[in-house]
Amino acid sequence: MTENSIGGRFSTLPESPFARLRQLLDGLEPGKTEISMAIGEPRQAPPAFVLEALATPQAMASYGQYPPIPGTPELRQSIYGWLQRRFKLDAGLLDVNEQILPLNGTREGLFLAAQIAPQKPAGLVAMPNPFYQVYAAAAIASGATPLYLPTSQASGFLPALDELDAQTLSRCQAMYFCSPANPQGAVADRAYLRRLLEAAMNYNFLLLVDECYSEIYDRDLEAAPPPSILEVIAADEIASAPVLAFHSLSKRSNLPGLRSGFCTGGRQAMLQFTKLRQVAGPQSPLAAQAAAAAAWSDDGHVAENRKLYQEKFDIAEHILGNRFGFYRPPGGFFLWLNVGDGEAATRHLWLSQGLKVLPGAYLARADSAASSDGYIRVALVGNLDETKEALSRLVDGLDAFEQQQGAA
Repeated sequence: MTENSIGGRFSTLPESPFARLRQLLDGLEPGKTEISMAIGEPRQAPPAFVLEALATPQAMASYGQYPPIPGTPELRQSIYGWLQRRFKLDAGLLDVNEQILPLNGTREGLFLAAQIAPQKPAGLVAMPNPFYQVYAAAAIASGATPLYLPTSQASGFLPALDELDAQTLSRCQAMYFCSPANPQGAVADRAYLRRLLEAAMNYNFLLLVDECYSEIYDRDLEAAPPPSILEVIAADEIASAPVLAFHSLSKRSNLPGLRSGFCTGGRQAMLQFTKLRQVAGPQSPLAAQAAAAAAWSDDGHVAENRKLYQEKFDIAEHILGNRFGFYRPPGGFFLWLNVGDGEAATRHLWLSQGLKVLPGAYLARADSAASSDGYIRVALVGNLDETKEALSRLVDGLDAFEQQQGAA
């Protein structure tokens, strides 16, 4: 298919991993009552006070108004306060009126942001592989070619920056980066983030940092949580860094249905992104903004949420041990298990255990140098009892699958 055909340049877009999963399991009956661990959709209870903010008379009446795209002063101030508490930022780093922009979840912001990147001949938009599929869609929409950067256990599940030469970096228009990483849970330290920032500045590209899992991390990081690119900007006093950082309430506060997040970053990047979003981006409803302001103002429910994920990793560690390449990720809520053949294992787990997981290959570009074919991604999003049951089934199913593979 060519750019002149229906679909145009998007005909090269990787297919949705969940559409591929449906095709893989279509027509197959689950061996037991279904438990889905395929989608990173938190199923822990959202905070009641946030839901109450959606139902006040003022919130109900607000549906008769067009919401402001820049967000209400209350929401921007709430986000600003959280950024100050969480990342210990100097008061002068961010302008609360010009450098905080609400989003309808981060996906639409991540997609739109690539459109303000510098345009270059034979331009590239780099991203880790495996990757969040919207990164590739944004790259193609911007007229660039996606550049899939391999991540592997050998590189700490982060792109190996030393392998990017000057010629490649000079063609980059933008680079997407996610920490903690989806799916492997790797956390980039400040030194790594500084290298990304230096590359963006030296080679004139826009650095887009997806920090949506920043509030879900293991116990050993409680004293020093995953850092933000904002901390690097603050330390280096680079107010106009070519950087945008993205955050969401979906994982932090168990509110995926609220579709509420925000973007912040360097002054010039935020100015241009705000100008584009004023004409091309959807508003967040005023009721949702009020609820989001309440959520960002409270950290207690976030700590309780994080504790539940840590307990689920305790269960996983007890049941899996060191089998199937299990490791306890520093961040996020996924297991990234090496089962030899991710697609075949996914099919087997569904047929034998009624367990739905996601083949790692569905999150990666197959023609990339680093393949994820041998992996499955397992989302620990259910409650503790469901997690224990599901992981017990997982081990039983993978044991049988391993025996079958050995006998073949």
